[in-house]
Amino acid sequence: MSKIDDLLAAYQKQISLPWNDLLSPQEKVWFCIYDPSQERRLRKQMEAFAIVTQETGHDWIPIDVTFLFEQFLASNEHHEKYYRNPRLMKFEEKNFLEHLSNYVGSRASSSTPSSVVAISGIGALYGIIRVSKIVEEIVKTVPIPGRLLVFFPGERDGRNYRLLKARDGWNYLATPIEAEEME
Repeated sequence: MSKIDDLLAAYQKQISLPWNDLLSPQEKVWFCIYDPSQERRLRKQMEAFAIVTQETGHDWIPIDVTFLFEQFLASNEHHEKYYRNPRLMKFEEKNFLEHLSNYVGSRASSSTPSSVVAISGIGALYGIIRVSKIVEEIVKTVPIPGRLLVFFPGERDGRNYRLLKARDGWNYLATPIEAEEME
């Protein structure tokens, strides 16, 4: 079995557990953690995650944010100025978070207490905005009554998450889902 198959098996265990509806929005977040080198394999297996979710009686709502920043920037009236001086983009962080939140919200509008809203492509935002800010914004502004699943290319040490194994991590209340080590 591949590492992604092992991750799928771990996800299947998690999705099969009874859901506690009394959790706070922060506690309804799941992180599917995988090695960044496995990104293509994960993308190829995304349909398998959808099937496992649906087989357990839950809805699957996939949201890919891979190209979201490029689309946001291209539509920005100041994009030429940002291309010349990328440091100026820091002033757009709040606007981008709002854009991302609206994007996720529009796609997750049909979610129910039995839905999994699955965010992929988060690694494409590395160096642009921290995943912790993205998750906090989504949790704060988008009503997701079921679970928010974030496919996270990186690593975890305890409750500390590091995107692409490179950036200083952050502590979060999310439930980690990781491939089990096979001996």
